Amino acid sequence: MVTPREVIAPAAIAARIAAVGQAITADYAGKDLVLVAMLKGAMVFLADLVRVIGGPVRFELVNVTQQGDDRGERIDLTYATQVRLAGANALILKDICHSGVTENYLITHLAQQSPASLDVVALVDRPRLRRVAVAPKYVVLPEMPDGRLVGFGMEYQGRWGNLPGIHLLEGA
Repeated sequence: MVTPREVIAPAAIAARIAAVGQAITADYAGKDLVLVAMLKGAMVFLADLVRVIGGPVRFELVNVTQQGDDRGERIDLTYATQVRLAGANALILKDICHSGVTENYLITHLAQQSPASLDVVALVDRPRLRRVAVAPKYVVLPEMPDGRLVGFGMEYQGRWGNLPGIHLLEGA
């Protein structure tokens, strides 16, 4: 039986997001800032982060899906909102940055809009699993246990995304 075990409490997540929000506020003070959240996993992260960044900030939504077949990996990109980044500083929000493939694909496509800067913000970073050289500029939770994480918007088989903390699935 698969059961979730909390590894990071909601209060600890909130404190770390507040700290990252302060760093982003300082780094982008007086600049046009756009957060681009990757659906669905980064939605809860976006909601919390956008509220702790001081100053004006826009946010956009993008869905990036990855599928493997006989010919290799296929990545599909769907803009859920009208993403306009020309001249803006853009931060891509990702729930878990592991292989870097999806992030690299999105960076490549968004760079065509000529943003002033384009970086990644990860809720969780797993650099040991990296296949593409992508390093998040900001990481909320750098130390996380190995295994399947759920909660705080991250789902497994359509479940457990509503858990307020971050949980490790045992038995998955």
